[in-house]
Amino acid sequence: MPLSDRHGPLFPELVAYLDSLGRLGIPIVLMKPKRLRGGAKGGRAPALPLRTARSRVRKAARAAKLPDYLTMEACRHGGMTELGDADMTEQNVMALSGHRTPEAARLYQKRTEKQRMLAARKRRIYLALEQEQEEAKTRNGRPAGNSE
Repeated sequence: MPLSDRHGPLFPELVAYLDSLGRLGIPIVLMKPKRLRGGAKGGRAPALPLRTARSRVRKAARAAKLPDYLTMEACRHGGMTELGDADMTEQNVMALSGHRTPEAARLYQKRTEKQRMLAARKRRIYLALEQEQEEAKTRNGRPAGNSE
């Protein structure tokens, strides 16, 4: 997934953090290459195994005194809920999350008060437009579509 577009970084905090790290290779999550005999670095950096990544997230969460329910999956749920709060379409959510079906993406998106407020605001806009159209139809006492 790209970290920036023509308007700038999509994840400025992540980009700043990644820029502070030494580059090991192209994927974001990599292990440092093992040292060869004589202390020289060898080969390319292998990707971090999922099990190791989960272990490191757990260790970091404990060190930060965060609750045990904070897992990689919980972070995914939280991020997807933020997409819902940002009023993203299902297609946008699926594009960012990599899910292939709307049903799978919906499992990760929790309903929030912010989403309810956005829906209520859209409803108000819809009703105002409906009222405006009704008024336009009856201006001057005749329906707008029936001119002489």
